[in-house]
Amino acid sequence: MKPITLVGGYGHVGSKIARRLRDAGLPVRIAGRDVLRAKALADQLGTDAARLDLDDATSWDAALKESGPLVVCLDTATTQFASAVLTRGLGYVDISATDAVLQRHESLDPLARSNGALAVLSVGLAPGLTNLMALEALRGLDRVESLTIGVLLGLGDSHGAAAIDWTLDSLRPLPPDAVQRLDFASGPVPTIPFDFADQHVLTRAGIPAVTTRLGLGSPLVTGASLRLLSALAPRPMVRKFLRWSLPRFRVGSDRTGLVIIAEGWRDGARVTRRLTLDGRAEAEITALVAARVARDIATRTETGVHHIQTLWQLADLAPDLAAEGITLSA
Repeated sequence: MKPITLVGGYGHVGSKIARRLRDAGLPVRIAGRDVLRAKALADQLGTDAARLDLDDATSWDAALKESGPLVVCLDTATTQFASAVLTRGLGYVDISATDAVLQRHESLDPLARSNGALAVLSVGLAPGLTNLMALEALRGLDRVESLTIGVLLGLGDSHGAAAIDWTLDSLRPLPPDAVQRLDFASGPVPTIPFDFADQHVLTRAGIPAVTTRLGLGSPLVTGASLRLLSALAPRPMVRKFLRWSLPRFRVGSDRTGLVIIAEGWRDGARVTRRLTLDGRAEAEITALVAARVARDIATRTETGVHHIQTLWQLADLAPDLAAEGITLSA
């Protein structure tokens, strides 16, 4: 079997995916711009390493030679690399939570089909499990009125620098009524609107009135502190302080949760459905989903560019989640 290549595989989430694949007995190749970091992790795992710089197309051929599916663990600025992968007929798994990245990759569907390749987008916690839970919550409804997705991230968890930067980039000053409490499995938490890609992906799939909200699990987080954080985070000095302090001072637990609230109609009656997920360590859950998709992709017969919910169902991943103490409930 050809190795699964992880682009950015020495990063916070990429290294966790690599370990899971290695532990499953699959060949893995760690690839990235910094070949020394790639080799260091590869030596720890007993796997291969390769230099692959997304800004240097001359590095791609060697890294893609004799490669199996690829898992891309960082945001890409263009579709050039994905196009090179799909033109070779290779599988492509993207864990980006940025909708602009996913939209660009959606445009590659004809290229993937013409080369017999499969790309899977929205792979992780959010988007990813949120997409699968959303469709499960909507199953059997005659008409959908609204779909609310809540994502709880623990401030006591370990988050990579890229994830922290992405979160800070997405914070904006809030209107007075923006903070709402959502009931997660662990209890009620104040939440704010947040630009996870799942809401946009599901809207393009024809689901109306989809919103995603973010809550932060910490005793320091209240509605007022969320408003203050959203207002101050865009300021350069505040951002610099948060980027430095968040990995060092973890106030709270590493609990991660999801709640999906679907409202609609069935057989003439108004229906509200609620699904929750409760676990720990967001990056580990994202790695679990990505590793499962990377394992499966070589055996899929579909071609084209798909979001996770068109090829997998929540039931497909439920045993993997349960095995690691992650609970799903309705």
